[in-house]
Amino acid sequence: MANKAKGQENELFFVEIKEPGEVRRNILEALKEIVELLQRFEKFRHVRQEKLARIQKLRSLIKDANKMLGSLKAMLPQTGIRVPAAREQKQHPKKAQKKKEAKEEKPAKKERTELEKLEAELGAIESKLKSFT
Repeated sequence: MANKAKGQENELFFVEIKEPGEVRRNILEALKEIVELLQRFEKFRHVRQEKLARIQKLRSLIKDANKMLGSLKAMLPQTGIRVPAAREQKQHPKKAQKKKEAKEEKPAKKERTELEKLEAELGAIESKLKSFT
């Protein structure tokens, strides 16, 4: 019986596929969708890392500002007179300043190369799809 079990494992089975071109086209379309999802994920990951970097930068700037404010308060003379603080309306930063900040921060090369690889793979899959139609 042990010999029969080994013999059955070595047997090959062939299955007829009707319309193999259609099956290949469906597989390539699925691969295309997967590559597009990977591209979107890479972009998301890049944005998330950029966000974390900006948050860290903001925290350090706030910490420095608090230190400077503390030293400024220490340098000013002590008085008993308090002036009511006038609340200023917060002004929104200009779009030009946002563009300058975006240009200053450069994305990591590793992520760009991964994204470029995915785009190249997507192009290859699309060219194969065009050859079927």
